[in-house]
Amino acid sequence: MASVASMAGVPPPPRSLFTMAADVAVLHRGRLLAAACLLVVVLLPWNAGIYHQLATGGFYAPGDASTQAEQLLDAEFPDAPPNVAVMLTSDEGIDGPTPLHLGRELTRQLAAEAGVTSVLSYWLNGSQAGNPLLRAKDGHSALIVFRLTGSEDHIQDRLGTLHERYSHVGPGVQVRFGGAPAVMRDVTERSRVDLERGEVTAAPLVFLVLLFAFGTVAAALLPVLVGVVSVVTSLALLQLAATLTDVSVFSVNLTTALGFGLAVDYSLFILRRFREEQDRGLFPGAALRRTLETAGRTVFFSGVTVALSLTAALIFPLYYLRSFAFAGIIVVVTSEIAALLVLPAALMALGDRLDRGNIRAALSRWRGAGGRQPAGARRAGGHRSCEVSVAGRGWTALARRVMRRPLLYGGAAIAVLLICAAPLQHLNLALADDTVLPAAAESHIVNDAMRDDFIVCLPCQIPIVVLGVDARDPANAAKLSDYATRLSALPGIARIDTATGSFMQGKRVGEVPKVLTGFVGIHGGAWLSVWQGDTSPVSEQAKGLVRELKATPAPFEVRMGGLAPHFLDTSRTILRSLPPAFAVVMTATFILLFLFTGSVLLPLKAMFLNTLNLAATIGLLVFVFQEGHLHGLVGDFQVSGTLEMTSPVLMFFIAFGLSMDYEIFLLARIREEYQRTGDNKESVAIGLGVTGPLITNVALALVMVMIALSTSHIGMIKLVGVGLTIAITLDVTVVRAILVPAFMALAGKYNWWAPAPLRRLHDRFGLREDSGEMAGVTGPGGGPRVAPGPPGLAEANGVTAPTGRGGRYGLLASGLPSPGSTGQTHLGTEPRGERQLPVGRTDRTNDAAGREDDDRRLPALPSYAAYVTNGGPAAGGQSDPGLRMTTKITYQRGRAEAAGWERPAPLQTPTWHYFLRNRWQADGAAPPVVTGTRGFVLDGIEVGGPAVLDADAHQ
Repeated sequence: MASVASMAGVPPPPRSLFTMAADVAVLHRGRLLAAACLLVVVLLPWNAGIYHQLATGGFYAPGDASTQAEQLLDAEFPDAPPNVAVMLTSDEGIDGPTPLHLGRELTRQLAAEAGVTSVLSYWLNGSQAGNPLLRAKDGHSALIVFRLTGSEDHIQDRLGTLHERYSHVGPGVQVRFGGAPAVMRDVTERSRVDLERGEVTAAPLVFLVLLFAFGTVAAALLPVLVGVVSVVTSLALLQLAATLTDVSVFSVNLTTALGFGLAVDYSLFILRRFREEQDRGLFPGAALRRTLETAGRTVFFSGVTVALSLTAALIFPLYYLRSFAFAGIIVVVTSEIAALLVLPAALMALGDRLDRGNIRAALSRWRGAGGRQPAGARRAGGHRSCEVSVAGRGWTALARRVMRRPLLYGGAAIAVLLICAAPLQHLNLALADDTVLPAAAESHIVNDAMRDDFIVCLPCQIPIVVLGVDARDPANAAKLSDYATRLSALPGIARIDTATGSFMQGKRVGEVPKVLTGFVGIHGGAWLSVWQGDTSPVSEQAKGLVRELKATPAPFEVRMGGLAPHFLDTSRTILRSLPPAFAVVMTATFILLFLFTGSVLLPLKAMFLNTLNLAATIGLLVFVFQEGHLHGLVGDFQVSGTLEMTSPVLMFFIAFGLSMDYEIFLLARIREEYQRTGDNKESVAIGLGVTGPLITNVALALVMVMIALSTSHIGMIKLVGVGLTIAITLDVTVVRAILVPAFMALAGKYNWWAPAPLRRLHDRFGLREDSGEMAGVTGPGGGPRVAPGPPGLAEANGVTAPTGRGGRYGLLASGLPSPGSTGQTHLGTEPRGERQLPVGRTDRTNDAAGREDDDRRLPALPSYAAYVTNGGPAAGGQSDPGLRMTTKITYQRGRAEAAGWERPAPLQTPTWHYFLRNRWQADGAAPPVVTGTRGFVLDGIEVGGPAVLDADAHQ
């Protein structure tokens, strides 16, 4: 099918990817929507099993010495230290007949299970005597401990089977599972349940926000459509990524939350611009094209910013963090594709139905407003009038107030952020353990008991693996004994067990084993079991003990496992990866913002303010989660005096990306105003007035989504949810509302300054919101000079607007009456010799237009067109006096009069009918028949026939 422009005989405008996306949405809306629905229907059943496809764990780096020690223990040592504990509890005492029989039988059955090694029990295990150290101090509980070998996923599969088979929480003797794998199992299961509950809780709240933001039910459902397509597709792509690399199951929570959040973000900005372009007089297809060339382009680059921020997480070797980078990049890409293809197709399919059933108008009528148009509703007849709503005027007034006293307001805002960031000096990080679970969680109960109720702290054990040494050799055995003796003399060491015996306080205890079978590897090597006296495996004393163990000279190459070595290694790995990760984020952000704005100062300002905002956020998280305040507001959580170390890192990159997302939307509009007016302060005020309400609505919807994460019973997920809620709130209320206008007022013309070489670079490679925007226009200080704004209606429809004073609009057959006209014009009665129809004239000169008339060069066209038919009277057409067929065009007139530039009363919504006669060709041949279904603009009615500049469907 030929393009609209080629059918019309007008030169096609420059086609960018965004223009092509608009054309695809206009011409193939049904196919696009059908494909999106089919994709969702096909992928939904496959996504149901995502929790079984993704990996658990990922909190340790593969290259760390502690991780390598655990891998060697699994592979080489059948008697490696246990990692799973089964606790039997009886109110009547653990030595009663029923616990005794159940304990012995359970010990025997577990020892016979595949993949189970190193079984130790309080009860007899065949010929092996029970271990009295596995009996609780109060006599009500006892333990069976063993080791599950294999990968993390294999361990989880085996543990799930064993738990289903043996666990019992109810009357009689209770059987609970604990240990690190059991903790991970509980975390995974509870995160799935929390996600489902959070979605059910957040859905109605988010929809209410959408209804408030979009005004109509149909418009409010559009972000839901975009979000469903994005999230469903992202989850499927995550499963595909899991076939190539390890992807953490916890990335599912981010995918759903960020997917729906970005759907609201992008949909609101695109729909807002679409309505604005329609209010300027463009028909739907032209309005959509203009929307994607401007707001669509901005959405694209803001998504690139979010993706680049999350890409920095790929630098970390922990696949838990890398998984969020994969999830974030995937969900940003799918959200942008859905927003730039599916959303425009839905807009074209809905047509006029998009604005039916305005909820706010109904509320106004219910309150007795007499049908008064609600704030923020669409208004035609002037660019500026449709931009700043009541809420926008509030943002504009606030910006002007701040810019009158920028030092006062800016200083107060920075002081607030610094006060919030003050608790950062007490930040204490820790690894994820059972404390991220609720106190009533099964594995948390068992781990708490092992730390507090037993003589030895089983989770506190530190295994030291000796590499490639034959411990059976007398010389090596002597060196191993000497090493164990020296280690046992260190403060904080309770006991050391190894192949050559047991050691306490610098000397051997017990007899020397006659045959060295325990603690010896299959292919050589040995390991030492270090028991510390501290009952907290990651306390400061435990960390200090590990440092002393590593500082003690060893006769062989060794690796240390256990929680405390894991913590130190992981902390070192994260700290080592932070500088390059920050460098990637800051460099990418600076380059992108520079290419977008042409300024050196604005990117630096954005990075500084966002970093300050995130420092305040993490400081508040320390105050709440580490120090245990605001339980009633945040909800129940375990206070361990620490923050899980990966959560602040993850939250930083997500929040930084979202903040830069808002930054690009705001700067794009400020820059557009500055190029149009050259007034720095007024540009900031208008830019905030236009984008402030949008950013507020987007932030409110995102906060509702993040509150759903905040209701999680998993501490580290709750921490991310609460942290992102705080970061978004501070960003909108303190950074965007106060610090941005204060800073830009102080910087003045230097906001847009760049050195000459960088200016030339931006002129050549800069990113612009509109592909047709003028390039290389600079003003004072290197900033933009006042340049023509976006093309008006005539240009958007392929018509060259007249220039000079008193320009007339005889070319534009818009159906607008001439001054003094009665409203209806039968164009078929015009003399045949006239080559064009002089309709839509205005006697107002360009210079006489008021300041508020952005589009004073153009008459206001109708807000939208209804159906167009061509044919006889029975088909809706009309016959002209010359008995030739005419085309009937029915549309609702815009709310601004082109003739006289007066706005009609609010209750006037007249429908106008015009009849345009198809003219014969100059050679006497019949003109081509052009049939349209929606959105025609007929221009240049000459002998050659009408020119169709915008048609949703044509032949």
